[in-house]
Amino acid sequence: MTATQQQHRRSWRLMAAMRRTARTLRYVNDELVRANEAIFRPAGAPPPRPPAGTSAASASGSADAAAAGHTGQAA
Repeated sequence: MTATQQQHRRSWRLMAAMRRTARTLRYVNDELVRANEAIFRPAGAPPPRPPAGTSAASASGSADAAAAGHTGQAA
């Protein structure tokens, strides 16, 4: 083998190793992002948002429920 062939083979191996390393780092980063989202995202469906243009007190339903006769407690 000539010196240029050995150098070419060596550079090819180095590039392959760099690609493998980059792919592994991307995979690890994706896993860490998913784990972080799983930790900080609440389980189940998100709580319902209040309708636009209403205050927080009436959006909680306490005033509306009392007016309609619903207390939210089992009979």
